[in-house]
Amino acid sequence: MPLERLLRPVWADVDLAAFRANVQTVADLVPKGTGVMPVIKADGYGIGATMAARAVRDLPSVVGFAVATPEEALRLRGDGIQETILVLGPVTAIAAQELVSAAVSVAIASVQGLKDAMSAGKKAGLIPKIHLKIETGMGRVGLQPGQELEEALDVLAQGGAELEGVFTHFSAADVDREYTLRQLSIFRDALSSIEARGLRPKYRHTSNSAGILDYPESHLDLVRPGIVIYGSFPDKSLEGRAPIRPVLSLHARISHVKRVPAGTDIGYGRTYTTTEATTIATIPIGYADGYPRLLSGKGSVLIRGKRYPLAGRVCMDQTMVDVGSDEVAVGDLVTLIGTQGDETITVDEVAAAAQTIAHEILTGLTARVPRIYRTEAK
Repeated sequence: MPLERLLRPVWADVDLAAFRANVQTVADLVPKGTGVMPVIKADGYGIGATMAARAVRDLPSVVGFAVATPEEALRLRGDGIQETILVLGPVTAIAAQELVSAAVSVAIASVQGLKDAMSAGKKAGLIPKIHLKIETGMGRVGLQPGQELEEALDVLAQGGAELEGVFTHFSAADVDREYTLRQLSIFRDALSSIEARGLRPKYRHTSNSAGILDYPESHLDLVRPGIVIYGSFPDKSLEGRAPIRPVLSLHARISHVKRVPAGTDIGYGRTYTTTEATTIATIPIGYADGYPRLLSGKGSVLIRGKRYPLAGRVCMDQTMVDVGSDEVAVGDLVTLIGTQGDETITVDEVAAAAQTIAHEILTGLTARVPRIYRTEAK
């Protein structure tokens, strides 16, 4: 939707040129021949999965895309994304039938899941492409090395499925080197067991964003970048490891301005009381848009290139700002994430103030917030 046609002046600006540059940066960090599989789950971390895929699918290093759910994969197929799509999350027997028919690759985390995928392939007269998920220390889902993995390999030996990949997921690559290296060692042992059966998967993969940035030995056949391609580092200790650019900024326009005397209560719960005469600006965005209520009393915004504190609680649909004695007007641009003049509010700053991570801020922006796309190089 064009910016000038917005009925409510709230929007997220998505810089697809920055997204493309970040994916290329990841490609430049890994060995030549190592594929890049951008993770575009949760509607592309909030920027729009289909738009994200279209922005980078022509890059030579991009070998496909990873999502979390069957619905996400099928939506991409429906939008004309024909590249490899891997569903990382759980897949029911019913979902397996639809995914196999749509030529979507499936992560296998259990013996029963493997049987379901093979059964779906048999019914459809197709050979499903699968990626065995190895449990190495995340403690979530995956085939346990040893008896469970061997049982899965016995089932696979019956034929009826293509072992496209084998992978695992690092749980603490951003904070715990010893544990991550232990996970990698367990994974390599599992690979040895698989290869001892004469199986040679096309893709062996372990690296998430932190793995890409800090564990070159984990890059293998492909990497799965997530938060880093959306402009944020997985941990402060990794900041500056690569020249990544912010992809999403969040904006609104002032909807109401009023001058109030000292002693005026602002917002729900009377948590903010003015100590002197001041100007309160209201902006039409709130926690129903994904702007966290936890920012109440802690967050700030940019107006006319200057930083101002939030006043009172973030409401469901509106948020108030104390601009002091400065002149502002209805219609002025408000930046909640992004840059105005010499001031910047990063998604990481917002996340820290809301006691969470950038992933949650980006994916939490709701459908009420239109995404405005731009693709020009910067």
